[in-house]
Amino acid sequence: MERIVLEVDDNIARNWRYASEQKKLQVTATVNNLLKKAFEQKNDADFILFVKEVQNKAAERGLTEDLLNDILNGKD
Repeated sequence: MERIVLEVDDNIARNWRYASEQKKLQVTATVNNLLKKAFEQKNDADFILFVKEVQNKAAERGLTEDLLNDILNGKD
């Protein structure tokens, strides 16, 4: 695996620094899959469709926008 650098909000960076190794592995796997899918898309319309599919799957599994914001901001 190769390391890359991504710019994120200050709160996300702080949460990352204090996250457990298990949490970091989970987030890394999720981001890796999202980036893989994003780069497989042939055009903007494909990417938008992909994002909508991810949103729908997340909603089906109970991940709301509010809950996601709480997770990203380190609220339990």
